[in-house]
Amino acid sequence: SLSLPLPSLLFPSTSTLFALLTAFWFRLYLHPSKTSPFVRHVVATLLGFYFALFCFGWYALHFLVQSGLTYGIMILTGVEHMHKYCLVVALGYLSFCQITRVYVFDYGMYSADFTGPMMVITQKITSLAFEIHDGKKLIFFKPDTECIYTQQKYNCNMQKCIRP
Repeated sequence: SLSLPLPSLLFPSTSTLFALLTAFWFRLYLHPSKTSPFVRHVVATLLGFYFALFCFGWYALHFLVQSGLTYGIMILTGVEHMHKYCLVVALGYLSFCQITRVYVFDYGMYSADFTGPMMVITQKITSLAFEIHDGKKLIFFKPDTECIYTQQKYNCNMQKCIRP
């Protein structure tokens, strides 16, 4: 008989199945023609946090802390240095969580490791900060170059990304 710890069964089976079922529910009852984008974003955020809480326990709060810190930096600091501050804070908090997980908690015992998804969150947050910085930097270039057209296609406007 194969014995797997309970946390290793939670994510692949239960959460994935529940996510697929909620995707159908989301598409039927929260269709873009029926509800506003704000309601869809709130429901998706709450469902995502519930899945994280279900899979990783209270360690999922680290996702909120890291996202809150970096989004706060994006809103409060200027575009000139925002990308650097976000990178340092996101990587610093990720490193802090990884070091405390390895050295403070028992590393030899299996646990649902929250630092893997946190690495993805770090990538996405810093990517957003750099895209906002690059989008604002486009103002200073000549608009007739082909390189600028490609950059404008993929840039991220700060007003559209951060503020509703």
